[in-house]
Amino acid sequence: MRDCRVVLITGDDLAHRYVANALASSVPLAGIVVDHGKMLSMVDRARQLWRRYTIAQLISRASLFVVRQVLRDKPNGRRKLVEVFGWANCSEFLRPELLHHVQGINTNEGVSTVKGLQPDVLLVYGTGIVGQKILSLGRRMALNMHTGISPHYRGCDCAFWPVHNEELHMLGATVHECTNRVDGGKIFGIAKASVQSGDCLFSIFARCVRAGSELYVRTVQELIASQSVGIAQDLSVGREYRAFMRGVRAELRTRRKVKAGLVRRYVEGLQNSTSNTSSSSISSPTAKRVQTI
Repeated sequence: MRDCRVVLITGDDLAHRYVANALASSVPLAGIVVDHGKMLSMVDRARQLWRRYTIAQLISRASLFVVRQVLRDKPNGRRKLVEVFGWANCSEFLRPELLHHVQGINTNEGVSTVKGLQPDVLLVYGTGIVGQKILSLGRRMALNMHTGISPHYRGCDCAFWPVHNEELHMLGATVHECTNRVDGGKIFGIAKASVQSGDCLFSIFARCVRAGSELYVRTVQELIASQSVGIAQDLSVGREYRAFMRGVRAELRTRRKVKAGLVRRYVEGLQNSTSNTSSSSISSPTAKRVQTI
């Protein structure tokens, strides 16, 4: 693909900036569209939540919010992410001249902004659902980086559920074709995250993002060189996780498991294993090295 115009759609937090900076340093991006979310009044937001969740789910989500406030998750989480990413790599977008800010990627503003950048390849990371009107603007391909191993872990919080399910070998990221099926498009590569014995849920997420960003760079470079071919997923395997499923009970149970040494025992088991499989390997369908899990 000569003169390929690559456009990234992402958010504006530490992980988003880290992935954007990794891509911008190695891929000739034509633009970075930063979605700050559609502006909603309190009434509209309440209606949205009412339509999305049952009463029991709303109570669970509210309880989780309170627990996170008490445990100071926001500052603690930021500190752990910075430890993994490095402050210089995530504190700001390093290519400000590429930035285009929108309030809702699927709004008229979002569509107009992306269309004006004339993308051949659209890259998506860390946004809400990107609608078909936007995806169709990628004249050759739209890709997504998902912090989970598809098809086994699809949807929300897929760096959390493998820990909850005590399947730490399923921590990682997937680069796949971005379609109207949640994390269901053709897979272009899978990266396993290499966790450390002292990791918590926040640093585990950061390691999944870091592994995924390396894979994303490599996949886009191969795609530009017309050397990348995706492989269809078997969506009968695994599960799609929804946001409401991460309630206060699942959260506290998983934190207790980590505190009791789940991650430490897993890492020690890898160190003692005679297996040649590396927990940090990257696989690419182009090289016919997609991992069978």
